[in-house]
Amino acid sequence: MAKEKYYDPLSDMSRIKESLMSLFCDTETITRLIMPKLDNDDFTWEQNWYGGKFDKNKYGKTDIQTLVGHCFDTPYIEGTVTDNRCAVFIETHLIKAENQRIKEVGVDVFVICHKDCVHLDESDTQFYNSIGIYGNRVDSTIQAINSAINDKKIMDAIQKKYSIGDLTLVERNPIKQYIPGTKFYGKCISYTYQTFYQRKSNIR
Repeated sequence: MAKEKYYDPLSDMSRIKESLMSLFCDTETITRLIMPKLDNDDFTWEQNWYGGKFDKNKYGKTDIQTLVGHCFDTPYIEGTVTDNRCAVFIETHLIKAENQRIKEVGVDVFVICHKDCVHLDESDTQFYNSIGIYGNRVDSTIQAINSAINDKKIMDAIQKKYSIGDLTLVERNPIKQYIPGTKFYGKCISYTYQTFYQRKSNIR
């Protein structure tokens, strides 16, 4: 007898992170700010963006190399950061579940930059100003992320996939300062969405 598949009512909280990470990776205005160049040209764009341990064949030998990455589904970077990188963190939390029908989920997107690279050079400033994005690297990234999330065509597909409502800015303090350490500066932009809280069977 085939196993019955269950839909856990909290699963969208982790899956929405995956979709946003992928969305940001595919959005040049974001990646150009967060990852202006690859950390290691021997690996793909995606491998540099997400980070991780990868096998590399070098001179007939397999070498395992670790890429730190730039986009995470946790509010921190694994290990010690020794360079002046920028990063995006995505975290979710359950705000409200008053009954078994509807729940409200919060989505926080953190943008951090090493203080040595917070300010954009003249060419990048001109480029982003030309498309309506202004400010330092953190402020510009926050604007680029908000624009990507407000792209109706993209978000309609995400909403349909996970059966969630609109991602909207939270009513109070939607953008907050975030300073994880003395060498880094950042901000957090917060959204919320509603979705059904129920168990479904035979979900693929």
